[in-house]
This record gives sequence, structure tokens and C-alpha cells, in this order.
Amino acid sequence: MKKIYAFVLLLLPIFGLAQQGVQFSQYMFNKIYYNPGVTGSGGAICVNLLNRNQWVGFEGAPVTQNFNVNAPIKVLHGGLGLSVTNDQIGFFKNIDFGLNYAYQMDLASGTLGIGLGLNLKNNSLDGAIWKPSENDFSDPSLPSGTTSNLTFDPSFGVYFESREFWAGVSMANVLASNSVFDPFSGSNVVNFNNARHYYIMGGYNWRLPSSNWVIMPSTLIKTDLNSSPGVDVNIMGTYNNKMWGGVTYRLQDAVAVNLGYQILPSVKLGYSYDVGTSSLSSQGDGSHEVMLSYCFKIVIPVDPPGSNRNIRFL
Repeated sequence: MKKIYAFVLLLLPIFGLAQQGVQFSQYMFNKIYYNPGVTGSGGAICVNLLNRNQWVGFEGAPVTQNFNVNAPIKVLHGGLGLSVTNDQIGFFKNIDFGLNYAYQMDLASGTLGIGLGLNLKNNSLDGAIWKPSENDFSDPSLPSGTTSNLTFDPSFGVYFESREFWAGVSMANVLASNSVFDPFSGSNVVNFNNARHYYIMGGYNWRLPSSNWVIMPSTLIKTDLNSSPGVDVNIMGTYNNKMWGGVTYRLQDAVAVNLGYQILPSVKLGYSYDVGTSSLSSQGDGSHEVMLSYCFKIVIPVDPPGSNRNIRFL
């Protein structure tokens, strides 16, 4: 077995206490994943797709995809959103399907969103990875196949955004649902607890006078109140609303460089590369992350003022 499997095996008894949230270095472009209060806040229909390959070089290293779409709905005084996340590490595979609604209101010079996410979580455990070989599987204490468990767990968030500033506070896995796997013989049972996670994020847009540059520092804090919090601090510069580049420092874990370009007025592409600073992360070949975003508005033409004459009454 490669190191990643041994590492996960050692952590299996305490998995319920460790932070489980998916990690994205380009969190500032995927805020809706962390906070349902973002839903409908941008004034446009936005479709986002992210793919992250973490610790490249390890067999069974984390691989994550997130697809989300959200749109403002005027009649609902807010927005609706859909999010699908596929996350795999070692013998664990987790799929999260969520529907979001956020009520948006004007506040000071910006908007305040109060959002709720309804999430279905499918946690699965692939026991076939433990097989020593295809023809040798005599240990009855090991699972012989894949077992899964479906749970429901909502999320909640509050998000404020203005031209210069944005910030949000949210909670995921509000019910702290529990997935129970019973793939073993006898009375052995594996419990996977979807622990509550708390996210605090914020950023500022500083427009340099007499230039086309905007400097955008931001941060994301992640905690489950049991393990040490994860802290991401990013500083990024955008030129002419077309291209950007920046650096993220993730406390005790990695340094990431992110680059991006506005390919079309409605399409932008971003890339991030993480260099590990921890003893585990530094054993791999870094982490790669790609982001693609498409945002557009549907404009319904308004009839010009005036009267429409009917020839029957000329």
C-alpha cells in the first residue's frame, strides 16, 4: 500500500473528529460552496466548475470536483442555487448534492444575503482497495466490496457584499449527521460523523488611484471547533478586469500561486498550484486546481412607451 492509505488507516478511528471540509485554494471565486448566503448575490446567472488534484504523486490522494450554479430570482427576493461535489480520498468517496436559497436585501451600500442549503450526503467506503490480491481474500474482518450511507444535513450562512468589501459567516452540517457502515463480519461497525464546520471569510477591493489595478486581500477561516482551525490568507492583483495573479498562504500546510484570465466577457479561467509546507504535503508533487466560470444576464426587452394602434379603429 502507498503512504496515503497507511495514513488514512491510522486516522480511521478518529476520522469523526477531524476536519472533513473540501479545500479550494481559489475560494474567493467559489464562495457559494462555503456559504449559501452568496446565492443570487452577483446579479447574474453564474455557473462554476472546479477540479482539484491534491498531493499529486500519492496513490489515493484527494481528488475533488465541484459544480455549482446560482441565479437571482426577483420574485423570490433572492436567489436559487444548485451544488454538486464529488470528493475522493483513499477508500472514501463522498458525494454532496445541495439546493440553496438566499433572501437578498439592501443594506447600507451593499446587499445582505441570508441563505439555507438543503444537502444530501452520500458517504461510501470501498473495501475492495484493502484486498491483498484478486485471488486472496480470506480475512473475514475486511469488507469485500463497497458500502454507502445517505444522510441529510442542511447548511446556513449570512453574506454581505458591497463594491469595496465582502464578508460571510456560515455553518455546514448543522445536524452533524452520522453515516453508519456495516460492511464487516460480526459486530464491527464503522461510524463516519459529518461534523459541523464553521467558515468565516472576507475580502477587500482596493482600487489603486489613476490605474487599472485592483488589489484584493482576502481570508478564509475553517474550523470544526475540535481540531486546529485552517486559515487561508490571499493577496491578489487584478489588471483591467482581465487578468489576475496572487499568492495564498495556508497556515501550516501550503503556499499557493494562482493565475487567471477573463477569456470572454462572460467566461474566466483560473489555475492554482500549491507547494506543500507540512511534512506530509511536501512528499508529493504539489496540488493542482483549475477553475472555470461562466456568468451571464438574461435581459427582457421593455416595450417602448407609446400606444399600439389597432387598424380596425382607424
